[in-house]
Amino acid sequence: MENNDAIWRMLKARRVAVVGASQDPTKFSGVLVPSILAGGYTGEVIPVNPRAEVVAGLTCYPSVSDIPGTLDLVVIAVPAKFVPRILHEAADKGAAGAIIISAGGRESGKPEFDREILRIARERGLRFFGPNIQGVSYGPNRLCAVFWPVVTEHGPLAVVGQSGTVVAAITDWAQDDGLGVSASISLGNQADICESDVLRLMAEDEHTRVTALYLEGVDDGPRFVAAIKDVAMKKPLVVLKCGRSQRGREAVASHTGSLAGSDKVFSGVCRQYGVIRADDSESLYDAAKILACMPLPAGRRVLVISSSGGSCALAADTGDAQGLVLPDLPDDYVAALKDLGLAEWGSFANPLDLATIAVDQFRATVRLADARNVADVILVIFGDPVPGSAELAAELAAESRACICAAYYGGGAVEQVERRKMQRLGVPVFPSPERAMRAIGASCWYAEQRRKREAE
Repeated sequence: MENNDAIWRMLKARRVAVVGASQDPTKFSGVLVPSILAGGYTGEVIPVNPRAEVVAGLTCYPSVSDIPGTLDLVVIAVPAKFVPRILHEAADKGAAGAIIISAGGRESGKPEFDREILRIARERGLRFFGPNIQGVSYGPNRLCAVFWPVVTEHGPLAVVGQSGTVVAAITDWAQDDGLGVSASISLGNQADICESDVLRLMAEDEHTRVTALYLEGVDDGPRFVAAIKDVAMKKPLVVLKCGRSQRGREAVASHTGSLAGSDKVFSGVCRQYGVIRADDSESLYDAAKILACMPLPAGRRVLVISSSGGSCALAADTGDAQGLVLPDLPDDYVAALKDLGLAEWGSFANPLDLATIAVDQFRATVRLADARNVADVILVIFGDPVPGSAELAAELAAESRACICAAYYGGGAVEQVERRKMQRLGVPVFPSPERAMRAIGASCWYAEQRRKREAE
């Protein structure tokens, strides 16, 4: 059933019922209504529980049928045996669909539950996320229908996955960084809405620049391939797929009941259609972050500028492993650098060790390089506390032809403040030189795929 209009109505819902809403904060169902309220939702939230009159200060109804008027969305967090009846009631109330938190389907060895609720949804014209999910958040509507984390930091990254915990972790990283998310969507068993549906939605979404996808298995291979073929060149897609090892495949089967499939085939499909494949959760986040914030590089030339010799060496090694090029510096550029009065014990090669924490010298070094077209990407590494580094990075990013990104690799409390401020100003910043260079490598690879397809 292809009906993205119904899914959009769910994400943009203005009247939401939460079935199974509880006053008990130790239960998953007890944190759903508070999460929606704490996320800043401005629509109407209606708790449903036959054993409660008030939940989170809101009037509680005994059933969906007892709610006056129509609904847009029903969030379901009750035992699986009650879900079919609630879907019928939701349809009677005109709802577009449901977010089914409830477990008890194929992940528990009971695929007939998934089949039954899908049959009901199709008969009644509903769409649904789940079952067996942590929830769904859509930032532009400030709808945070998840039991964790509360999403309050909104930004250009969509996080989608078949594990609620992985989605929550990446979402939290983005919030802690000051990057924020446009959507945070747990897929669970995907009995109805699947990864292919969501990838197409996020490609349409004006608030999303890149999607980070955690994948355990693909039930409909041709549908997935068609989706990534259509979306990957419109907006970057970064995928972390587990199940490479035998133990990993067994873990996948026990988690969502999915089949992990051939890893080699999956990698080949990703390469063919320009999907960035991440090796781990950090790489998934880092690649998505840089693609969400930094323009696509024109080439693979990277200039590294740092206050620390050690971080220069780390960046150089990782850059080499990524196939990045650290070009030799032109003689006139080196001469201009020496005129800046930089420390004699620094380095005048690439990577550049400035041996300084003076923002003016960082600024002049980048500007001189950009004027000479030394690199396609300039990585600025703050290996020490550098007050004012956030404003400097934003200023350089706005004026430079080269792409600008940063690593903050030391600096205690100053680092924490400056890194978050820098990310909020739109400059991708990483906690180590290695992570920064791997992210640059992903960005360069994707840029090459775009150029290749545009030339075809």
